[in-house]
Amino acid sequence: MLGDGQSLSAQRNGDGRVRVYLSFYLSSHTVDNWFATSGIPFGDPVAARARLIDLFTGWNPRFTALIAACDDTAVPWSITTLPVGLTWPSRPDVTLLGDAAHLMPPVGQGANMALLDGALLGVALAAHPNEFPAAVEKYEREMFERTSAAAHNSAQMQEILASPDASRRMLAFFQRS
Repeated sequence: MLGDGQSLSAQRNGDGRVRVYLSFYLSSHTVDNWFATSGIPFGDPVAARARLIDLFTGWNPRFTALIAACDDTAVPWSITTLPVGLTWPSRPDVTLLGDAAHLMPPVGQGANMALLDGALLGVALAAHPNEFPAAVEKYEREMFERTSAAAHNSAQMQEILASPDASRRMLAFFQRS
């Protein structure tokens, strides 16, 4: 659910539990100190739920009921990213993959890229068993190109989610797809 610079999503986990995610899209001027000034007592789960429900005042009670039903600790988590298109000179003795190489907003592509990184690095190493520097360089060239496109798409989706008219823009996105 999207609205007023906020979102609420729920995900059923493999063990049957439902994990609830709340997002607050803030301007770059307010984000730095938001957790400290939000009034959410993260150390007190009952009080944290009450404050979070208060922050979603005006939302349909069916949605805020998801927050009220939580029986776990509220965990603050800032969304951080690496710059789109980040590269580095190849080194024969080390490389990066996954979030260490291309941290992007959590909108569905980062984990897929990380899994593919591992597989493609393994393929490159197997193809060059006695030439690790060449294998790493080949992997990195492909990874830079592939993940730059994914990071760009993820940044665009994050921008849609953070926009004041996120619901309308998200609907338009899916209607184009």
